[in-house]
Amino acid sequence: MTEIPLLLLTGLFILFIATNSKARDVARAYAKRKTIKRNGVLLDDSIAMKSMKIKRINGKLGFYRSYAFEYNESDFQRYDGKIELLSYQVLSIQFFHPDHIEIDES
Repeated sequence: MTEIPLLLLTGLFILFIATNSKARDVARAYAKRKTIKRNGVLLDDSIAMKSMKIKRINGKLGFYRSYAFEYNESDFQRYDGKIELLSYQVLSIQFFHPDHIEIDES
């Protein structure tokens, strides 16, 4: 009798891992596209998850994920960036530069 809840829990865990992987790929592709548009480079071609919460925004409930990344413009300096998603939809991307912060909200 304990097999059914265990199988259900395992299935939900696998589904969570799969959706998390897809969201990370969406965030990485978007960050890469935006840094190239700014004549920059997404360093290490990677992003790192900073937080994940269940959140409701504009009546839509989903996983709110925040990722950090590093980029370079042309001066051999590493700058930080942040991208926020709700499910697979990009909410905003921020580029932190010593002189200013650029925010692009989708």
